[in-house]
Amino acid sequence: MAILSGKSEVAEANNAPSNAIDLEGLGPRERILVASLKLFVEKGYFNTNVPDISKLSKCSVGSIYHHFLNKEEIASSLYLEGISMFRAALSKAVTPEMNAEQTISSLVTTFLEFSEARPLYSRYIWLARHDEFLNQGLTRPTMVGFDELGRKLTKTFKKAIRNEEVVNRSAEVIWSIVFGIPLSFVTDWLDGYTRNTPSQAAPELAKAAVAALKKS
Repeated sequence: MAILSGKSEVAEANNAPSNAIDLEGLGPRERILVASLKLFVEKGYFNTNVPDISKLSKCSVGSIYHHFLNKEEIASSLYLEGISMFRAALSKAVTPEMNAEQTISSLVTTFLEFSEARPLYSRYIWLARHDEFLNQGLTRPTMVGFDELGRKLTKTFKKAIRNEEVVNRSAEVIWSIVFGIPLSFVTDWLDGYTRNTPSQAAPELAKAAVAALKKS
């Protein structure tokens, strides 16, 4: 079950202060994760302790240790579940009947809209230095592997290259363009450096990504 859904997602999207998140209807594990996300982003991982999480989540310290081994496991669970949500959104946005141009545009737009709808999660995923506190190997959120999303994208772009719809570039260059363009904007937006929101910028950025890959 995704942690940022229902009321918790509304609280995040509204940038509610730390002491005002709505935990109604959430189970203990979800409450711990939602509260931890708020605290990790607003106070920092190292400045957040288990009693802080207990107070905001309204779960006892004992309950926290029942669901998680330690604070590091909470951070890991947030990160890994967040990646799953992000990639599921991208996968849903890509359908077999789409051509390469439509696929690129949909990926860029979904990336931007997803980030805007979940600002706290986006800050956690894109700006936090997870290697400082996660001792396991990290999976990059935009990595194109052999999961459902990876298979869809690989098949689409191999076909597009064969049909000369897009330039025959290496996979690392293709993914850097498709994901790097929205990521650059999102990080600047999170840091307050953009006038437009991600969704407002989506049409122009999608066109830029298509132009960078489309065969003239």
